[in-house]
Amino acid sequence: MHINSDFAICIEPYSQKSIIQVAVLRKKAQTAPETGITTNSGYYSLSIIYFFFTFFNLVIPSIVKQLGAKWSQIIGASGYLFFMLTFLYLNVYLLYFGSAVLGAGAALLWAGNGCYLVEVSRRNKMERNSGIMWAMLQSSLITGGIFLIYVLRSGDLSDSFTFIYMVFSSVIALGIVILIFMPSNPAQYGQQNEDPSGEEPLIPAEPDDSQPIPSFNEQLKSMISLFFTPNMMCLAVLFVYSGLEMTFYTGVYTSCLSATIPLKNFSDLVIPYNALLIGAGQIIGGVVTGPLGKVLRIRTQHIIFLAFAGHLTAFILTYLSLPYDSTVHSTDAATILAPSLNLTLLISFLLGVSDAFWQTQIYVTIGLVFKDDPVNAFAIFKFFQSMAACVSFFYSSFLFLPSQLLILTIGCVASTLFFLKVKLAIHVTNVEAVREREI
Repeated sequence: MHINSDFAICIEPYSQKSIIQVAVLRKKAQTAPETGITTNSGYYSLSIIYFFFTFFNLVIPSIVKQLGAKWSQIIGASGYLFFMLTFLYLNVYLLYFGSAVLGAGAALLWAGNGCYLVEVSRRNKMERNSGIMWAMLQSSLITGGIFLIYVLRSGDLSDSFTFIYMVFSSVIALGIVILIFMPSNPAQYGQQNEDPSGEEPLIPAEPDDSQPIPSFNEQLKSMISLFFTPNMMCLAVLFVYSGLEMTFYTGVYTSCLSATIPLKNFSDLVIPYNALLIGAGQIIGGVVTGPLGKVLRIRTQHIIFLAFAGHLTAFILTYLSLPYDSTVHSTDAATILAPSLNLTLLISFLLGVSDAFWQTQIYVTIGLVFKDDPVNAFAIFKFFQSMAACVSFFYSSFLFLPSQLLILTIGCVASTLFFLKVKLAIHVTNVEAVREREI
């Protein structure tokens, strides 16, 4: 719980920033043209973040092994803080430079956290711990949504701009301080805080210091070798889709809401209202796949089918209720269903809960299938996820909503099929192992 809460504090402001960033910078393009900000700067900034995140993941495994999981998270979180501070002195060049710094820092933070989670988890606890982590992480959307509602009731995003980003910066600074006091050896921490009866840690408590740290070339070869294993190649499809759908609910969908003129009656409050429902869906999804899933004995296949159905429903409702050109500018174009706050909230909930189902199952699968090499496995995951997000944010600046929804739908179907293929392969491997032991 302590580990998950530390990570969530650092990520919370970024989650809120992503949701409002496109809308904020569109307003700044109108009110402060001297900064050089354009209506598409929000999309470009997010694309730069994920571009650097993508390619820093190629070198992150060796860096994490040298720094350790704890200090990787601390240094990575510092990149988040620098980016938030750039909004207090906003100009287009500083924004894009800060985006690059954040991308590199995010690669460190996420890879370090993924490794830390695997190291602290005992066998049969990975699913529970990943569910708890995801629920706590996404609770930031609830607290952040409440904060934005409070602030925006007395003004709009443009008026409250400086105050919002000062608060975001302060929260991340607090998170960095808390991370400093985390134990340096997560495996020993896990042994002290888990019931040891009949269970072994996924990773030994004492690291093998006799193993030399691999060079970059050796690390890259190791990652490439791991990628070309059958299970990892199938999971890469899921990784790409997770990046596409993450892009949609964290930036594209909320920018569409702020650009839909029939929703202007709710002013900028439509964004935090929907952030609350996304967060609620994320938390419920994390609880269902974590503690509640074990009690109800919900199987992984059932969770994936729920994620599949939830996302397809959300994509269809979005297509029916939001203007086709709302991704690129303010519009009141005709829609099949009249845009309404209640309908957008339903879509947000479905996006949140479905994303939680996908993400937690990815974490669980990586932790179980690649427990002997979690750093490389999580780096590959984040490489493909962030590469997809980079491309998606870039094409969101000019691609209309129906085209983006079509891409997401194809990705959802393909991801479901490939995930089930991996689960079948794991089941067959386990059955063969049991038979060999019986012989």
